Amino acid sequence: MTRLLISEGIAQKAEEDLEKLLISRNLRADSFNYSPYILRIVNEILLEKGYCLGLGEKTEKSLIDKYWINLSLAQESDIVIRIVSGPDENFSWNIVLLIKDNKTRNQIWRELLHLKKLKPKNDRVIRGTFSKFDETSREIVINQITEVLDKKTLTYKIEEYSLDNITRKSEENVFEYLIPSNISFSCTSCNMCELPSNYSINPIPNKNDKPFQDLFTKMRIGFPSNLACLSLSEGIDISSEVNQRIEEFCHPVAFQRNKDGLIVDYQLALKQDEGLCVFHNKENGLCGIHDYKPLSCYSYPFLTQKKDDNHYIIELDFSCPGIKKNSSSSLDSLLNCIQERLTREEISTLSFNEIYSLKWNLSEYFRDGERVYQEDVDEALDYLSEKYEQHKES
Repeated sequence: MTRLLISEGIAQKAEEDLEKLLISRNLRADSFNYSPYILRIVNEILLEKGYCLGLGEKTEKSLIDKYWINLSLAQESDIVIRIVSGPDENFSWNIVLLIKDNKTRNQIWRELLHLKKLKPKNDRVIRGTFSKFDETSREIVINQITEVLDKKTLTYKIEEYSLDNITRKSEENVFEYLIPSNISFSCTSCNMCELPSNYSINPIPNKNDKPFQDLFTKMRIGFPSNLACLSLSEGIDISSEVNQRIEEFCHPVAFQRNKDGLIVDYQLALKQDEGLCVFHNKENGLCGIHDYKPLSCYSYPFLTQKKDDNHYIIELDFSCPGIKKNSSSSLDSLLNCIQERLTREEISTLSFNEIYSLKWNLSEYFRDGERVYQEDVDEALDYLSEKYEQHKES
């Protein structure tokens, strides 16, 4: 099961989304929750007005900006260009740009985002996904990027990674890794993985369980992309350590189990305070529950997904600066720990009744921000309608 993230490839489904949405203009704002493409367009328009959806609600953009202004990545070059190829020619290839600091970002941001398929993940990462069917070759894409950087006299380093399909088995489980075999990982303490982004939001699926939909989406249309999810057993462990009830530091989130959004699951996630985890120490940037933090935090930048009862898939987020090419270093110890925790503390889904039975203080949870109003969605729909007509004419 995977969290529904806004991905660059979602634009390919734009026409299908639009055909459904353009049938009627009598749509409420929450009708758009399960379309990441629509949310991205709404967010782009809101950003121009000084707002964002990065916290799952209409929020002042400056609230998130303040975390990024002084963030500098530990890299010698102004830009690190990561090119990630699949294990065979049928896989898409990805490009990830790591931007050192805010000064560098401001010099190249607009020009890079005008290039085909490049989209921001956050204020330090721009990325794009390209399939073998794309007309634009890898060489053209890289040349377009380096031309922008050369024009600004910025330094850059190109790193190429090739994914390997590695299978590791235990007595009961199969762990399938889609990662390069010659990498190492060492956290640089940049905290980028913990920061909210102006550019990412996870939609709350609202097709099933009407009572839960009404309960949870009155004020929000989604939840932040930096949300840390956890199992009920992990919540119980943290509760005993910090001497708080689970409801005090967790809230429910809705997940989409299949691409059609017909199956929705519910899990727990750590609450946030102004976009940061409630256990994040704002003075020193450290985690307040480091020794017993959830698996989703512990395993990053390795992203875990349960394919079936005894089969796990582990991938790598190449936007993490701590990833390095290193054939002499071994990840065995870290991967063994991840496998052990996956087996022991898998993030199990909760039933609607289990979620509803917990006494959530929703007035407290919804105290910040405001919903995205119909006028915001109307403006985005007008924009999309215009683009759709242009697409049909071409």
